[in-house]
Amino acid sequence: MSLIRRHIPPQLVVFDVDGTLHDTFRWWAPCIRAGLQKFADQEGIPIAMPSDDEAEAVVGMRDAGVWGPFLPDAHKHRWQDLRSVVVPMECELIMSGTDYLFPGVRQMLPHLRRIGVRVALASNCRKTYMHAVQHGQGLVHLSDWQFCLDSPGVADKRDMLRLAQEAASAERVVMVGDREPDHEAALALGWPFVWRQNHRCDLSHGDGIWNGDPNHLLQILGLPGIV
Repeated sequence: MSLIRRHIPPQLVVFDVDGTLHDTFRWWAPCIRAGLQKFADQEGIPIAMPSDDEAEAVVGMRDAGVWGPFLPDAHKHRWQDLRSVVVPMECELIMSGTDYLFPGVRQMLPHLRRIGVRVALASNCRKTYMHAVQHGQGLVHLSDWQFCLDSPGVADKRDMLRLAQEAASAERVVMVGDREPDHEAALALGWPFVWRQNHRCDLSHGDGIWNGDPNHLLQILGLPGIV
């Protein structure tokens, strides 16, 4: 029996946020370019502007893995300075009133909770950004728990999954994400992993491949669809 078959129907589903529920790609590339230009002008550092693909390649990573790739080698250690410039710009966009969640997410998450499945979020971001996503995109009202790298007891995404499972007192659990850190966290805990299919990586060797349609994911999880 495959791993996922032993966990369906799940009692708890943990979702990654950026790239899985939140269509970060609608705004991230122009935002990081604007932030990089502001930082370059402020510090007098020449910085090459990333293409859309180069910008999107870091979505889902954490800390230096997000910011360092955009800085020249001699300045990569200053990734926190760059972050301090860009994060307020990100938060302004997310809190602007524009709906950046992928189509169907606002219907899928309440549906899961109505049928008795608990929902948690696990994001490799810090608390300022997480607060903006929670409140600017309404995810705080669409999920039971939300974890980020600044949550108590969290050192990495693996801790987020573990804490979500403890909070839900769940035995049947599934992680849904789009990038390598999501898969690695699930693998470390022996959880089944469903990959939200995308062109930024290939995790088709996971326990399920989700095409982005909410009813497709519900089918994979052995749950009733949204009527």
